[in-house]
Parts: sequence; C-alpha cells; structure tokens
Amino acid sequence: MNSKNNPATKNADLRLVITRVFAAPCALVFRAWTDPKQMVQWWSPQEIECRSVSADLKIGGAYRIHMVSEKGDHIAVGKYLEIIPNKLVKFSWQWENYAIPDSVVTVEFEDLGKTTRLTLTHEGVPDQEDLADHKRGWTSAIEKFAQLIEANKIQVD
Repeated sequence: MNSKNNPATKNADLRLVITRVFAAPCALVFRAWTDPKQMVQWWSPQEIECRSVSADLKIGGAYRIHMVSEKGDHIAVGKYLEIIPNKLVKFSWQWENYAIPDSVVTVEFEDLGKTTRLTLTHEGVPDQEDLADHKRGWTSAIEKFAQLIEANKIQVD
C-alpha cells in the first residue's frame, strides 16, 4: 500500500537535515535563497526545470515555485514564517495538489568569512516515502545551487 494513503505510517517527527559549505559569502548565499530572480536559476532538482518563482519575502508572505519534469508540473507553495537577514529563513512547505499541513523548512546561514555553511532542516514530512523523495529533491537542488554559485553564475546586484 502506498504510505501516502495509510495513516498508520504517518509520523510528524520525520525530518531531514542537509548541511553544506559553499565557497561564497553569506550575504550572497542568503540573497540567492530569497530573491526570486536568483531562485528560478536553481530551485529544482537537477533533472527538473524551474519555470517560475514568486515570493513576497516578509513574515506571512507567500511564495510559489513552479517546476516541470517529464511527469508534469510540480508546484510548491507556502508562507514565510521567520526571516533573519543573512541568518535564517523559515517557511511552510507543501505541494499545490498534495497538502503537507505540518511541513516546515528552516534554512540557516552561518557566515564563515569567505564561505557559508548552510543547514536545511525539513520537518513535518508525513512518511518515509515523502522523506526519501524530499531528501533526493533537496540534495539535488542544493548540488545545482553549489555548482552555480561557486562558478559565479548566481550574482546578486
């Protein structure tokens, strides 16, 4: 049985944590995670195209990320819950046609001088299948982000 349809497999305690150090200053990394013009370049797994990003970067502001794969459209939506410039962005996370009501992503930015440590924590993932899917997706998107930012292809005014 698909675990998405089996309430017995739901576990609000499931979470994933990904940490990566980028060869880029913290202000640049933070801006690339919060500026829709930059986000559209990388915010999708490597085999998926990010078509558009809209984001109202304020507490309570909404975002919408439209990704497209060979399987069709994938649209992530949510609201910003906490924003501390160059330190933290926290937002709710769900799919437009698949609600994950308690899903929250926290992205922490640690200034290490010329480099930045980013820690992404995704909590409230409903089951092991979703956890594995989101881990693959986030890991791939962060890898794409690393390649672009470290090649100076993400530049913020």
